[in-house]
Amino acid sequence: MESPIVSIDVSNGNSHYMCFIKNNKRFGKVKKIDHDIEGFKRLLEDIQKLEAETNEKVCAVFEATGVYTKPLERFLSKNSIKTYIINPLESARKRKEEIHNKKTDKLDPISISKVYYDKEEMMELTKKDETYNWLRKKNRLYEDQLNHLRKYKVTFQNQLSICFPGYLDLFKDGYSDIPMTILKKYPHPDLLKNKKAETVARYLEKNTCHTHKVSLEYALKIIEFAKKTYPGCEKDDVEVEIFKILLDKVIETQRECEKTLNEMITVASTLEEYRYISSIDGIGPNLAARIIAEIGDIEEFKSREALVAYAGLDPHIYQSGDQDGKHLKISKKGNKYLRCLLFLAVGCSIRGAKDNPVNRFYQKKKQQSNPLNSKAAKTACTAKLLKIIYGICKNKTTYAVSYTHLRAHETDSYLV
Repeated sequence: MESPIVSIDVSNGNSHYMCFIKNNKRFGKVKKIDHDIEGFKRLLEDIQKLEAETNEKVCAVFEATGVYTKPLERFLSKNSIKTYIINPLESARKRKEEIHNKKTDKLDPISISKVYYDKEEMMELTKKDETYNWLRKKNRLYEDQLNHLRKYKVTFQNQLSICFPGYLDLFKDGYSDIPMTILKKYPHPDLLKNKKAETVARYLEKNTCHTHKVSLEYALKIIEFAKKTYPGCEKDDVEVEIFKILLDKVIETQRECEKTLNEMITVASTLEEYRYISSIDGIGPNLAARIIAEIGDIEEFKSREALVAYAGLDPHIYQSGDQDGKHLKISKKGNKYLRCLLFLAVGCSIRGAKDNPVNRFYQKKKQQSNPLNSKAAKTACTAKLLKIIYGICKNKTTYAVSYTHLRAHETDSYLV
C-alpha cells in the first residue's frame, strides 16, 4: 500500500499517533490526544496539514481494540477519512522483527505503519449493513444475559435445596412456566401441602396457558411431593426471603433472554441467508439468527477458507524438518462466539443421527486409523459445517437441495 497515512495506537480514552508521507518518511513527531472533541480536532488539523503537504487524501490506520476504537471510528467516518483496521498480531509480528523489539506507546504507531506499507492490499473499513450490525449487538447482549442467567440459576438451585429440596426433579424442564409459577406462590412446601388440588389447579390455569386437566395433574403431583420432602428451613425464615428474590431474578432474566432472542429471529428472518442456514440439520431459528449475527454479510468473505479463518477454525500449522506441521489444534484466533454456535449446531446434528455430510464426516473422524475423541471430531465438523454454510449461501440454495445435488453427482464440490 502507498499513500500518506496517520498511524494511530488506540488505548482506552486516548491515542498516540504519527503522520507518514510514505514508508519510513515521517511527518512530525508522535503526539498524544484524548478521545474528546479537543483531541480529535487536533488530529484532524494534522491530517489536513499532511494532505496539504502531499496533495493526496490521507488514510487512518489503527489496530482493532474493540470498544476503545468506537469514538475514533465515528469521528473518522463523519469526516470522510478512509480507514483501515489491522490485526494487533500483525503489528506485534512486525515489532518482533526488530533486533531491539521494544514496545512503547510512542513506538507502536511505527509498527502499525509498517504493516500498512508492507501489504499489497487491505480491506477498507466501511459502514456495514445496519441489520447485521444490529443483530451482532443484540447477540452479544443475549450472550451477556445468558451468562447472568447461568449465575442466577446456580445460586437459585443452592437456595432451592434448602427451601424446597428435590423440587426440580419433578419436571422435565424445571424452569418452565408451571414449576416457576408454583414457586412464585408457594416457595416453601409448608405453604402448599395443606392446599386443595383444585385451588392450586385454578391458580395454574389462570397464570399459565395450560388447561384445567393438565393443571390439576401437576397440582396433585406437586402437593403429594410437598407432603414428603423435608426442607432445611421454616417457611418464615430469611432463607425463604432470599429464595424469592433469586426466583424473581431468574424469571426476569429468562424473560429478557426470550425477548432478545425473539427480536433477533424476527429481524434475521427477513434476510435471504436465514432460509438457507435454518434448512441445515441441527440448526433451528435460534441458532440460525445467532450464526447470521456473528458471520454478518457473508459476501464480504472472498473464500470459504477466509470464513473458516475468521471463526478461528483454521489449523495451527507448525512445520519443521520431518514434521509436516499439520493435524494440530485449531488456531482459535477468530470469532469465539461463532465457534461456540457452530459447535452447538454440530452437536444437535449428531444427536439427530440423520445421514448428512456433517454426520458422515464425524463418523469418519471417529473411525479413522488415528481416531479423534468426540470433542475433537465435533470441532473438526464445525469447520465442515461452516464451509457448508458458505456454499449454500453463495449458491443461494437450501441444504436439502444442495445435499441432493451432492449425492447425485457424488462430489463435495462446494459443500466441503
